[in-house]
Amino acid sequence: MVSGTIDIKNLRNITRLRFEVPDRGVWLLTAANGCGKTSLLGCLHRIGHSNAFGVHFPSSLQSNQLDNHAKGSISYEINGETVEYAYRGERWTPRPRKNSRLLDKFGYSSVLYIGVTAERITPRPEDFNTHNLRKADADVVSSANYIFETMKFSSLRTINLSRGVGNDAFVLSLGGAPATYHSEKHFSLGELCILKLLRLLKDAGNNSMIIIDELEMALHPRAQVNLLKHLERISKDKSLTIIFSTHSATLLKTINKKNIIYLDRQESGDVVPVVGCFPTYAIGSIAADEESLPDIVLYVEDTFAREVLQAFYEKFAEEKFKDPTTRPTIKIVPIGPFDAVIAFLDRNHSVLPSQVLQRAVLDYDVKDESIKTLQKSKSYAKLAQMEKNSKDISYLPFTPEVGLADYIVDNTTAFESSIRARCGDNQIRISPLTSDYDCTVSGADRRKSAKAFVEKLEKYLSNRLQKESDSVVEHICGVFANIGWPTYRRDFMELFGSVCR
Repeated sequence: MVSGTIDIKNLRNITRLRFEVPDRGVWLLTAANGCGKTSLLGCLHRIGHSNAFGVHFPSSLQSNQLDNHAKGSISYEINGETVEYAYRGERWTPRPRKNSRLLDKFGYSSVLYIGVTAERITPRPEDFNTHNLRKADADVVSSANYIFETMKFSSLRTINLSRGVGNDAFVLSLGGAPATYHSEKHFSLGELCILKLLRLLKDAGNNSMIIIDELEMALHPRAQVNLLKHLERISKDKSLTIIFSTHSATLLKTINKKNIIYLDRQESGDVVPVVGCFPTYAIGSIAADEESLPDIVLYVEDTFAREVLQAFYEKFAEEKFKDPTTRPTIKIVPIGPFDAVIAFLDRNHSVLPSQVLQRAVLDYDVKDESIKTLQKSKSYAKLAQMEKNSKDISYLPFTPEVGLADYIVDNTTAFESSIRARCGDNQIRISPLTSDYDCTVSGADRRKSAKAFVEKLEKYLSNRLQKESDSVVEHICGVFANIGWPTYRRDFMELFGSVCR
């Protein structure tokens, strides 16, 4: 595939959206309502279909005051070459015209679009001839059975009702003598949509782009997960680029976060794609049911920061709340880089009820280095956002990996003894690993060295204990909090005391 970008300007609710078309694989595209998701899908569809703009951006021929796209433009850029489409009169036309075939250079064998539709093909009695019935494609049958966790589709058949145009209708054999069948009108909407998608995937050539628009809406969460796994398999087998538009929290929490693309609408009207964000950033809320909401939500930069903060919170709670009934429920949510944490906190104030206290807890290096970098680069918008939310921002007394690495190097024997006791393995040896940590450097170099050391420690313990990484990190952070509590007690009593009032 050739890497390319789409630049959308002044179209519907979009002031500007610059989107880099992703490589092969399954990508979940999500956004709040009105952020340009549907418009972007139409622009992606245009890569393979010359009539896509007319379908996705219909204009009124009776009035230039209704559905008028005259101010909008959509540009495609590939390897430095550009073609711009704008609505001029009655249709979308390219400039320069000599680049009208530029979209072919994306290299997709086909670009296929499918959305939720309840349209059903029901055979008329005079059309229905059992001699024309065929077994449905084996891959379609097995995939449908897998997604819906059933065997009912083993009896799936197809019948061509319009010779020569491939207008296949699905029917389900019910057996009997003579045999009877259910037509498409007896399929649920979810079943029908999935069968159509599976047929489309079967016919798609290698290196195709598949655009799926909110097809999961009619599916149970378990079927959604099974569908995602199936899409990941077939995208790998056929080198497909699958862009799946969705609002499903289930899907967003299931896929690798690197494959999440969130369209973040700015106050200016610009829409910025955030690629690889945490699911919580994309979902925009912590729980659908207010009764299950925590009392306190703390937003942090990554999963390691979450584990460290959780471990020290347990030490704080043991000391602070002698009566368990007075202990608030707390949820610690990883978001991403510190500026993403602040942006998320800023917008999420209006999402959760006012009784849920929300705070950002940032790594120490943000306070020590990053703010100075913003000031030096004159990033006034980000500085203003931090100032606006300053009363709801706290800082860890260290950058998590650096704090842990420094403590282990200074207290190797105590840490080794504690981790042995916690894991029940007296042959664990931490000291040989500490030589890889360079504590003589500072700033980004120190953070990089500390992160490499922590990753090596995780891998060593994971192999040694035959446990998953998440469990190992919990042990590491638990030991750090237990033996490091006297050193950091004052910092964390102040940090948690400000939110647990």
